[in-house]
Amino acid sequence: MSGPFLLVLTGPTGAGKTALSLALYEKYGWPILSADSRQVYRYMDIGTNKLPQAVRAQVPHYLIDVAWPDEPFSVARFVRMADEILQGQTGVWQVVGGTGFYIQGLLWGWDAIPEPPVEVRQQVQERYVAEGLSGLVAWLEEIDPLTAQRIDLKNPRRVQRALEVYLTTGRSWVSFWTGHSQGPRYPHRVVVLSAPRPVLYERIAKRTALQVAAGWLEETIFLLEKGYRPTDPGLITLGYKECIAVLEGRLPKAQLTDRIAQANRHYARRQITWARHHSYDWWVEAEGVQEQLRKVEELVGQIREA
Repeated sequence: MSGPFLLVLTGPTGAGKTALSLALYEKYGWPILSADSRQVYRYMDIGTNKLPQAVRAQVPHYLIDVAWPDEPFSVARFVRMADEILQGQTGVWQVVGGTGFYIQGLLWGWDAIPEPPVEVRQQVQERYVAEGLSGLVAWLEEIDPLTAQRIDLKNPRRVQRALEVYLTTGRSWVSFWTGHSQGPRYPHRVVVLSAPRPVLYERIAKRTALQVAAGWLEETIFLLEKGYRPTDPGLITLGYKECIAVLEGRLPKAQLTDRIAQANRHYARRQITWARHHSYDWWVEAEGVQEQLRKVEELVGQIREA
């Protein structure tokens, strides 16, 4: 096999992507490239459920802790950094994460999009501060309804990015999604991991409770004390928004865990919808890592013979 072969593990939050990737690394020694749009940010460890440093020291992980919380991190930047890591590599690499845009960009390409000028970013940011996410969504639906129909309108950064692209180029963001016509950028297989809905929701509830108990709120305070703002790209993401709402008195602390778990359930449903709308290779619904591993053994065998 010349060049890297990408085994992509994706699917909803709580599906067991991380556990399976570690099991595959232990069995085959395949390094792991993260495709998680929040784990790119430094300092955001508890809320993004990063593996402990001790584990990452033993198991190679890439594209974690590569940006500051106030930095926008685009698909183009992700693909560029991933390409630099994969250049000259051979064998199987795992791409692990639930950020569909990152995965699509890496596998199929993404037309080059000019970086928005500072004044455009400021214009969008100021409107977000003044009108909130609902104001941005209404603006996007007015000027770029095609993109508004295709993206997650509950993701502030995604909506901001769509507006920035349109205001900079005059083109709909989705008009840049033309990679499939060019063929795949890397040989690959995509495995979508899931689980029965009750199992998935129970995992989400347990994990959220553990994260809050581990200090998610305190981590948010730490970020704010370092000078990061509630409207920075890292802090407008799931969970941190709810922590900030507690700190600002808009959400009772006693409701924090339930509110984050609810947001995670909604996010999981959106991730499942994304996966179903794409022609991915394998869909594995299993309740435990050993069952998942057993179900991908056939695919693993195909890769090793490739």
